[in-house]
Amino acid sequence: MRRWVKISAGASVAVLVLAAGAVLAGLHMADRRMQRKVEVAVQPVAWRSDVQAVERGRYLYASRGCVDCHGANGAGHLFVNDGGLRIKGPNITSGPGGVVAGYRPEDWVRTIRHGVAPSGRPLLIMPSEDYNRFTDDDLAALVAHVRALPPARGDGAVIDLPLPVRVLYGLGAIPDAASRIDH
Repeated sequence: MRRWVKISAGASVAVLVLAAGAVLAGLHMADRRMQRKVEVAVQPVAWRSDVQAVERGRYLYASRGCVDCHGANGAGHLFVNDGGLRIKGPNITSGPGGVVAGYRPEDWVRTIRHGVAPSGRPLLIMPSEDYNRFTDDDLAALVAHVRALPPARGDGAVIDLPLPVRVLYGLGAIPDAASRIDH
């Protein structure tokens, strides 16, 4: 025998108000998490431009997923476009719209190994927990390859998250790159 629980209209309204409050709180917290500053002290790796480093960097770029987000030419690639979820990696060339034009050696380390932009803002989509284990030589080689890419037209990252994902991110259920690493 089934028993139905009857909820009063007042209780229904209270549940809706609580749910709306949780959503609004999650959205507010998501905005705050996206704009927070993450302080990471890093040691720069040496600039390299020799053929061996560029070739090693090309291999790492292709085999470690960089090409999936930034495209083969580094101009950025839309790799998720599913309903309300859209994610595109930024242009990492020196061309128009490139985001790395003013990068210093320590900025590359902070971004790749720690998932933190030069401004201190956490990067949402960056597999830094994998890149954090790169040796200094491998990181220098990867940077050498990226810096050797021909300039290409592109723009910054696109991260459009549907409402439930933003709320979950705000509530801490979905970590960003910087929060997955013990700096």
